[in-house]
Amino acid sequence: MTNVLIIGGSRFLGRSIALNFLAAGNYNVCVMNRGTRENLPGLAADFKCDKADRESFRKVLLDRAWDFILDTILSDEDLAFLIDSIGSDVGHFIHTGSIGVYGDARRIPVPEWLPMAEQPEESGNEDRIFNYKIRQDKVLQRAYNERKFPMSILRMSNIYGPGDVPLDGIGSRKIDYWQRLSRGEKVEVVENGRALLQPGHVDDLARAFLQCAERPQSIGQVYNIGGNWSLMLKDYIPLAAKAMGAPKAELEFVSRQEVAKRYGQADDFICQHMCSDISKAARELQWFPKIPLEAGLRNNFNWMREQGNL
Repeated sequence: MTNVLIIGGSRFLGRSIALNFLAAGNYNVCVMNRGTRENLPGLAADFKCDKADRESFRKVLLDRAWDFILDTILSDEDLAFLIDSIGSDVGHFIHTGSIGVYGDARRIPVPEWLPMAEQPEESGNEDRIFNYKIRQDKVLQRAYNERKFPMSILRMSNIYGPGDVPLDGIGSRKIDYWQRLSRGEKVEVVENGRALLQPGHVDDLARAFLQCAERPQSIGQVYNIGGNWSLMLKDYIPLAAKAMGAPKAELEFVSRQEVAKRYGQADDFICQHMCSDISKAARELQWFPKIPLEAGLRNNFNWMREQGNL
């Protein structure tokens, strides 16, 4: 059997990745997480480990010969530690990247060969821009070029679906926002709402990891993984209201400054076009998104209802 380690495999994307590999039937699926949530049945091993505990993390990495390691949570420093710990002694390492690394792209849809765009870092905004994802990609690409570390990077669009609250009209994931929309109350949309959004359902995006793992020619490659189309933010919120079964959405267009005044922060990324070209993944991985956006949002809101959040 093929040994698979999923780092961060207990919720949302990591959980969906584990489900895909378990369903395939020919993998020993192991997960590593802090053990704060109940894991899936059928796992070959469940490593309760905080990645910050380097000694324990190294023991997991050296526990057995890993055919695949799938990462959903590691920082650039974590990735450097992993590479130093195992060298190239892994069949294939697949990392969760982000289309946010393209920044305020001037070419739409964005192809993988477009250079990553580092943004100026100001006090307090380091976590709200994508320089941290750029640093992660650079660590892996340097390891591949210099040490032939067998990596692939899957750059995800914004993820939605059961397991998390979907992105809202101001660039956050606030339960209150969706509760107000469900009651027919006015909700904010940042700036003029014309920025493009490319939602990708968690089950579709998780499936890309399995299809990447099954194609060794994907080693060394970067793939955009997302929804099959983009829409303006001002159209996304009414579509979400329809999927929710809520009254017609009433939108209030507000500036980033006003969003920051009301909520304490305003993310620049929500005003940038998120529209990536996924044709390389379709061509080389035979991966295609299957879940229509409205149906996927309905699925997400049903999950929120089950959690008592709507």
